[in-house]
Amino acid sequence: MPAAEPYRAWATFSFAAASGRTNECDLFIAVPGGLYLLELKGHPGRVVNHGDTWQFHDDRVRTLKNPLHLTDLKCKELKGQLERAARSMGVDPRRVPFIKPAVFLHAPGLVSGLDEFQRINVYGRNDGAGGLDRIWDDLLGKPPERESLRVTPQSAQLLEQLMQKIGISDTTAHLRYGDDWKLEPGVLDAGPGWEDRLAVRDDGLVQEGGRVRIYLVEHWPGTQLACDVHRLASQTLLRRADRQRRESEVERSRL
Repeated sequence: MPAAEPYRAWATFSFAAASGRTNECDLFIAVPGGLYLLELKGHPGRVVNHGDTWQFHDDRVRTLKNPLHLTDLKCKELKGQLERAARSMGVDPRRVPFIKPAVFLHAPGLVSGLDEFQRINVYGRNDGAGGLDRIWDDLLGKPPERESLRVTPQSAQLLEQLMQKIGISDTTAHLRYGDDWKLEPGVLDAGPGWEDRLAVRDDGLVQEGGRVRIYLVEHWPGTQLACDVHRLASQTLLRRADRQRRESEVERSRL
């Protein structure tokens, strides 16, 4: 990437969205052609898909969901926070460009067997040997679709100020669950209003792990999303209580 305006990049950072979600980002980059949020995956071997489930075949099989959907959600939430920061600074929020999601499979020698639908917005290394579009020549190095969308030195400098305003960080304070549990930084799965993470006890007393579902609520109470999330969380608690009741009844019947 040229060491010149408007080229800028932010790597391995997190930001808090208005939904309450803490989004972890691999690479946010500004180039003349636009703003891109890249999800980086370094799994080696050959990647194939069954629907939106990807499998990387090498010394072992690694399975994951196509991360593009979650990356697109992060793009929307990042743009929303940048627009709010712009308003607070007295800047027209329309000056914040659209942020596009992309997945970069960067393992050397990776071979892609992804179908035509799963290859959308997925890129490989710039040597083009993996069967995917090239990350620089086919995306980051391309000119804007039209001149009005060009990222200028002035808009890149504004972006720098807005990123500082929203308070991006590499903090891990959000990875605490109560006093005794530590959440893994990577999200296992996510959807509208929730995300799942692995959790381990770190109190030094018991070796224990589990999967924690976190329900995210808008900062502004009373919104439809907040109501939906509260209802979903309540249903989950009721199902859990019902399951525990049935297990207790079975235990009593055995006694």
